[in-house]
Amino acid sequence: MTLNVERLKMLDVHFSTSIEDRLNSVRGLDKEQGKIPDAVVFPRDEDEVLKVVELALEEHIPLVPRGGGVSSAGGIVMKKGGIMVDMRRMKGIQAGKGEVMVEAGSGYLFNARVYPTLWKHATVGGNFCGGSWGIGSMEYGLNWDNVLEVRMVNPRGKMTTLRGGDVKVAAHAEGTTGIVTRLRLMTRESLPIVSKIIMFNGLEEAITFTRKLYEEVPPLYHMVLRSPEIAHLTLGPDKWHLVIAYQKGRDVEIQGEDGKVIWENRDKFFAGAYMENFNYFEYSTYHLPLESFGESLKKASSMGAISEVEFANDFKAHLDFMGTNDIMDKIRTMMGKSSFDVNDVFINSRLSRDHIQKIMWYKRAYDKEDLFNPGKVKF
Repeated sequence: MTLNVERLKMLDVHFSTSIEDRLNSVRGLDKEQGKIPDAVVFPRDEDEVLKVVELALEEHIPLVPRGGGVSSAGGIVMKKGGIMVDMRRMKGIQAGKGEVMVEAGSGYLFNARVYPTLWKHATVGGNFCGGSWGIGSMEYGLNWDNVLEVRMVNPRGKMTTLRGGDVKVAAHAEGTTGIVTRLRLMTRESLPIVSKIIMFNGLEEAITFTRKLYEEVPPLYHMVLRSPEIAHLTLGPDKWHLVIAYQKGRDVEIQGEDGKVIWENRDKFFAGAYMENFNYFEYSTYHLPLESFGESLKKASSMGAISEVEFANDFKAHLDFMGTNDIMDKIRTMMGKSSFDVNDVFINSRLSRDHIQKIMWYKRAYDKEDLFNPGKVKF
């Protein structure tokens, strides 16, 4: 149905119907082109989110929430138009002992355990709803494994609290199950991070060393294997190099050069490089077993791909490839469909079976019209 702007005015919630704001609301790192919203709303608190959801349900208008807009997996691609709910005015933070309660639009102005490479641009709610792994995942895993509680307005217009395993109903759901308003997260101790760089004379040496290190050292905070080509786009040595980071006081004895400068610029890791070269390159990501990722990395590199490999606590290598269209077409043909497919608008292509089943069950039960970020869950 068509949005009734006069009714929207009566809500006393800041909104815009200007073409500039509507176009800006859907600009991100997505290659797929969708529709533009009929209006963009900018709620300041949960009550205003509830008002907008109530109107949308009454008028049968689709809703799509937006955070920082730096996901490249289609989260803010609008399939049917409707209302874009920009959450960035909701940015309150309340710190507690070992945890923090944040509004969905807040930035990473606290000691997060896991956070995205593009943390300077992302919001906490946006990363929870559209992200997964990130800085710190070597030690702490997925971002939602560090979330204790989620508050959201569900597709029936009710404020709902999710705890424990139920947070997966909203995690990486891209707003298909509700609009997340607040999150309670565990925080990391305020310990300094020590970082080092280990450089290699060739890729084979880098792969062998990295696999051995993963299996033998105590938990590192973060570990990423970077190619000379990614360094050319950002910063780093003109060789394959491994960047490791760990919390000071950990029993880690690894020889390497001081990695302080590159660690302080970790927002220039792969996602940062892609954001700066979005207009020129395509990219794909693959999660492969630790023992077998080397061959795929070598083949992709020989094809001219710009490569980086991030490691987490799942005994897999998270390979990111970037390049021109023809290079990426060859890599996708060689590699096949990814288990974490950023080029597929459906969230099914990026989640485990048990996780997507939680989302599908909730979606079937509470959003029969598919008004909440419609067209993103494949049944």
